[in-house]
Amino acid sequence: MSPEQAVLLEAWVDALIPSDQDAGARDAGVVQYIDRQLARKYKRQQPAYREALAAINLLAEGQFAQITLEERTEFLTAMEKGEAPKTLFPDGGKAIFEMVLAHTMQGFYGSPRHGGNKDYASWKMIGVPPLPVRGRQQYEVKS
Repeated sequence: MSPEQAVLLEAWVDALIPSDQDAGARDAGVVQYIDRQLARKYKRQQPAYREALAAINLLAEGQFAQITLEERTEFLTAMEKGEAPKTLFPDGGKAIFEMVLAHTMQGFYGSPRHGGNKDYASWKMIGVPPLPVRGRQQYEVKS
């Protein structure tokens, strides 16, 4: 993923899980998770991501990463409902919205060993203690 695409994707995932008193998707390294997975497991989905990031930036007149959280949320809500312009998204944006949402949730709530959930951000938020390191006894793990 190019640096420009990473900035756009970060703005997208930040709108899906914004930070408040707790870490959001940006803080938890969700973009790094998605980028890592696009290079491996989700390789076939690279073109869909590239096209969607270009389309959503075009929809926001080249300013998607700079517009407010509320404005980004408006664009994404239209996509979630399948109401984005059909000229940019044949299905109104619904399929790519659902895919990015699923990958965002995986990166936010999954194990940090896959590249997301940096510093156990979501686990701390919901009160789940970090998992013990494999091969060690539970009593040896310090949190």
